[in-house]
Parts: sequence; structure tokens; C-alpha cells
Amino acid sequence: MAKRRGIGWVIGLGVGLFAAGYVQQTLKDKYGSRPFRKRTYSSVRELISAVRPFWRDPSLLRSMRENEQINPLFAERMMLVVTGVNGCRYCSFAHLRYAQSLGLDQGEIDALLGGRRGVSEKLVHEAQALYFASHYAETGGHPDTSLVEALLDTYGQRTAKDIVSYLCVITIANLVGNTFDALLSRIGGQPAPDSTLTDELATLGVFALGVMPLAPVAFVRGIVKS
Repeated sequence: MAKRRGIGWVIGLGVGLFAAGYVQQTLKDKYGSRPFRKRTYSSVRELISAVRPFWRDPSLLRSMRENEQINPLFAERMMLVVTGVNGCRYCSFAHLRYAQSLGLDQGEIDALLGGRRGVSEKLVHEAQALYFASHYAETGGHPDTSLVEALLDTYGQRTAKDIVSYLCVITIANLVGNTFDALLSRIGGQPAPDSTLTDELATLGVFALGVMPLAPVAFVRGIVKS
């Protein structure tokens, strides 16, 4: 019996090593030919800092969901613009499907993801927000004061605040997705220049085991406090 278990262990180890080698080679073929350039969370502290405002004030989530000035199409256009700038392929796929379900045609979706906002600029109400969304993503969440003031002038304090909340939420999703891609790229031989293996594993672990389970709790807290 012990001999059989020993043989089984050796076979299992061999299969595991073969699978690991296969995965690494596959990732090397996919990621190994180009440097990893996308923006990621370079530390757990960055992720926690991004999430903290929503935990401290869960009414932010409720407010943006209940704001009648920001309908689903408006919100989705902003999210497509930010996702296009940040280059998160997972969010791009998810939002492409959702945008199609809302009735956006492929041409407008491609334009928004590609940073070409002209298709939607005919919607005067959304033009300023879409421009701000692109600028917000390009500056890593540090927009110029003049554009913040323009957003306030155009939409008022409540809606401007909710727009920024939407941009923060999609940025969190984008950068977590990019951090996962950075881990895959690292395994494939092209590590992200501003990140480490420890940072990537810690960030993904905190998001999966800390942020995601607490998200519904934050939403319920926002309802209770309303």
C-alpha cells in the first residue's frame, strides 16, 4: 500500500511539474515578447487607499446608483472611456457585452474604448463628463482643478461627485485586472517595472478575500444609513 502511494505521489508530482511548465511556456509565448506597460496597483496600500472612501462613506455607492441624472447608458459610456485608457482586457470584455445589452452599437463602443469620443459628443449632456473621464484616467486619478470646476459647473455638486465615484469604481476594477495580467506577464518572463511578485500576490489576495466580501456589506450600510 505504501509503495502504491509513493508511486502515486511521484506520478502526481510529475503531472504537476508538466502542467506548471506548460502554463509557464504558454504565458511566455503570450507575454514574453513585449514589456508590460499597463498601469497596475504597485502595492496593497494603493488598493486600500482607493477603496477606503467607499467603506467610510457607503452612501457614495447608493448616491451614484440612485442619481437620475446618470442613466445606465451615461454611466456605461464613462466606464468604457476609462477602461479604454487603462487597457484592462477583462473589463473591456465585460463592458462590451453589457454595453451591447443596453443598445450601444459596436461603432460607438469601439470609439469609446479607443478614446474617440466624437460619437457620443452629440449628447451634449454627457460631453463634459466623457472628456473628464478620459482625463481622469490619463492622469491616474489626479485631474486638473480647472476640469474639476468645469464638471461642478456643468452637473452640480451631487452629480459631479457621483461621476467621480463611478470613475473611481471602474478604475479599481481596471487596475485589479491589470495587476492580475502583470502577474501572468511576470510568469511569462516580462515583469511589470513598478511592481513585485509580493505586491501583486498581496494586492490580488486582499481584493479577493477582503474587498469583494465587504462590498455587499458596504452597500447594505449605505441603505441602512439612508
